[in-house]
Amino acid sequence: MFVLKASEMGIMDRETIERIGIPGVVLMENAARGVVSVIKKRISGKKAVIVCGKGNNGGDGLAVARNLINNGYEVKVFLLSEPDKLKGDAKINYDILRSMKVQLVSVVREIELGYLFSECQKTDFIVDAILGTGLSKPVEGFYAAVIDVINRSDTPVISVDIPSGLFADTGVLPEGAFIKAGITVTFAFPKLVHVMAPACKYVGDVFVVDISIPEKISERHNPGRYILTRSKAFGVFPERDINSHKYNFGFLAVIGGSCGKTGAPSMSALAALRTGVGLVSAVVPRDLNLVFEVKLTEPMTVPIMSAERGHFNANSVDEVVTCLKNGKFSAVAIGPGLGWNRDTEVFVKEILENVDLPFIIDADGLNALSRNVDVLRDLKKTAILTPHGGEFSRLTGLSTSEIVADPITHAVNFAKEYGVVVILKGGRTVVATPEGKAFINIIGNPGMATAGTGDVLTGIIGALVAMGVSAEKAATAGVFLHSLAGDMAKDKFGQESLIATDLIGVLPEAIKFLKQPVDGGREIPFVSSMREIVGV
Repeated sequence: MFVLKASEMGIMDRETIERIGIPGVVLMENAARGVVSVIKKRISGKKAVIVCGKGNNGGDGLAVARNLINNGYEVKVFLLSEPDKLKGDAKINYDILRSMKVQLVSVVREIELGYLFSECQKTDFIVDAILGTGLSKPVEGFYAAVIDVINRSDTPVISVDIPSGLFADTGVLPEGAFIKAGITVTFAFPKLVHVMAPACKYVGDVFVVDISIPEKISERHNPGRYILTRSKAFGVFPERDINSHKYNFGFLAVIGGSCGKTGAPSMSALAALRTGVGLVSAVVPRDLNLVFEVKLTEPMTVPIMSAERGHFNANSVDEVVTCLKNGKFSAVAIGPGLGWNRDTEVFVKEILENVDLPFIIDADGLNALSRNVDVLRDLKKTAILTPHGGEFSRLTGLSTSEIVADPITHAVNFAKEYGVVVILKGGRTVVATPEGKAFINIIGNPGMATAGTGDVLTGIIGALVAMGVSAEKAATAGVFLHSLAGDMAKDKFGQESLIATDLIGVLPEAIKFLKQPVDGGREIPFVSSMREIVGV
């Protein structure tokens, strides 16, 4: 499913109305019926206060009011405008309510908000239909006062399309007032605000209504942004023939480890095996090999004799290159626990320049690469980079605040410029491809913000690449599998007690779930929750 900006949704709306001939009031009616469907399923109580602005979002609210009344609800409508300022489809729905003898209370001054506050406290729920996706500046003055009244009432709020005051095109919080919704019902496709942090914390549970935008229109205006869904991960694991042997399922090299950081490559290696790779070797400094031999049972080790005092250095390049060229490796993960200094910068650069294998570059591999980013342009195979915000800042020269403000654009720009897949990790991880596509992952949980989970992700993705899966497919499926395992581990251990190896422990269960067929032939529902869209 696409993720849109407000302008993109506007184009689809206009083409549906003007070229296909579906009237705007029909789209508004479909939207309202979707909102009411969610209310009936998710909200207890039959008393509603509906607060409407003067634009199309307010028109949606007026249509919601009528549909609730027709379903036996007791509804009070507050209009934040003089009626004669309503236009178009909003005016049509206002006139219908007047014909039905529904009382509509116009509130246009702050002195009148006492009555609204009183009614908000007494009702079972509030429908926020004040401001829609077209908002372009922070909310102040009268509208800010209305939003404050609604938030202070502590009554459940259902927002129509978007919580009033938030901006549709970003996860950045505005400086002005905004509604803190428990549920948001949006139309046709989710917008960036619904999925990107931190604003997504204030939209509540998101539902998407099919308002009859024709598929050919949405496909023609494909924005290249997608929700990462289970279907993207389905079919990623190769079939296992009765005559298979371990080399049929790939051989991954994990290059990393330094004094005090033997755990990182160990977790990557174990995660890779749990993901199904045939063989894994941890390529490690010689002085640490005994530690790895004790820690690892199934993964093999390759002690690099020239890596002295527990660290790789520039003198280690030839030995590692020879190891990788003479082995039967099908992919390389480099960086977990590597350490970062001038020597490792030279080491990583020369490994990338002299080895013709697909790379997954993580952690200190990224830090070491930050002064030699142009080496990525000459790689013969598409590399996968897995930076968090700080590492991506070092790679790009952007500040972390710039990255947080627009992670999708920055990840896509870097992926296109250097011909790599970027997995920009965060509360909403973004997978960007060299073709300019972006996949937004909305599963996972804050318990995964603990040491080592990134190393587990590297091992998962490394396994898939080693098995012959394409870079895009390995990255998207790997991120989804990693987050699914994180959610399963959370359910078992709780967020506070979750540690990285817990994810490795539940990978078999997560993989079994992903291998179950996705019902791609079922009819598209009128209203879908985000978890239904994702497939979990």
